[in-house]
Amino acid sequence: MGRKEGMDMKYTTLLMDVDDTIFDFSACEYNALQNALEVHGLTFSCEVYHRFTAINSALWKKFEQNQITRSELRVRRFSELTEVCFPDYDQNETLADTYVQKLGEQAIFFDGARQAMEQLSRVYDIYIITNGLLTVQNSRLALSRLDHLVKGAFISDAMGVQKPMKTFFDRVLQEVAEKNTRRILVVGDSLTSDMQGGRNAGLDTCLYDPKHRVTLPHPLCDYQISNLNELLRNDEYA
Repeated sequence: MGRKEGMDMKYTTLLMDVDDTIFDFSACEYNALQNALEVHGLTFSCEVYHRFTAINSALWKKFEQNQITRSELRVRRFSELTEVCFPDYDQNETLADTYVQKLGEQAIFFDGARQAMEQLSRVYDIYIITNGLLTVQNSRLALSRLDHLVKGAFISDAMGVQKPMKTFFDRVLQEVAEKNTRRILVVGDSLTSDMQGGRNAGLDTCLYDPKHRVTLPHPLCDYQISNLNELLRNDEYA
């Protein structure tokens, strides 16, 4: 775990990303894509999966930067995929609908994440902050019963604005119980979405980084953890 020099404040509230922070999004995405393609009679393979993830990741980055709309992202990831992998297929909107449905059925936690969240919920007020689709995220939060452990969920699809935009975080801060922003910590895996968004809002940030991609000090990160339990073990957070 990394630590910002001189940081000794304590936090009451966590604003937590969900995908690739609590849920294993790669596993969820893999299952959802496989199931959706099978419904439409299309052959799933690792090659198709890797191409989809590359397309999807690039489009999400454009969405975060406000370069495309959510509705464009939703269908375009499949039109780009089928253009290469299934050139005779032209029902991309229907395929997109099926994928969203199947993704809503996937709530796969990282190892130990469910137990960590149960313990964290006894220490902090936790709010989910996510750029996911409203129907997908509501379904997954309910399926996983994660909704019973958090005080609320802020989903960009419902808010009309996404991370890392300051407006997203401003609206979150209007709703959370803690009004002292120095006692609020943003926790997530994405530098461009979670950490940058926290910085835009003047909040402290903690990067969930189990693969140690980032070395502190880093301009976007005050802290770095490889396991959610680290938020419990170190009194600089609690």
